[in-house]
Amino acid sequence: MDILVEAHSGIRWLVLIGLIATVVTAFVRSSRDEGPDAGWLQWVAILFDIQVALGIILYFVNQGWTQGGFIAYFHPIGMLAAIAVFHIGLGRGRKTGGGQGWRTIGLMSLLSLILVFAAIPWQRGIM
Repeated sequence: MDILVEAHSGIRWLVLIGLIATVVTAFVRSSRDEGPDAGWLQWVAILFDIQVALGIILYFVNQGWTQGGFIAYFHPIGMLAAIAVFHIGLGRGRKTGGGQGWRTIGLMSLLSLILVFAAIPWQRGIM
């Protein structure tokens, strides 16, 4: 069980770095006319999916609903909202294409990043 907790905690940093890189890259590329086709976006999405899957497993195995308000409700709801916003942004951005597609990905990734930062249980420590 500890390995799942450690993996969930460690992958968090990769997801945060990936989201920050996505936001920065998307806004830089939004001024160009090229469409979003970066393969690394798929890797950020896969890492985010793995992170959320591990979180769901931990939530049910550790009976997260019994662990108090933040972990029981806000953390899972906030993270599910963050991944939904991220995937919606990727889908719409790729569909739109061009600079506007990158802008959509950037805005939705920024919103996702804000949701992630708000839903991280910082009171448990950063490591």
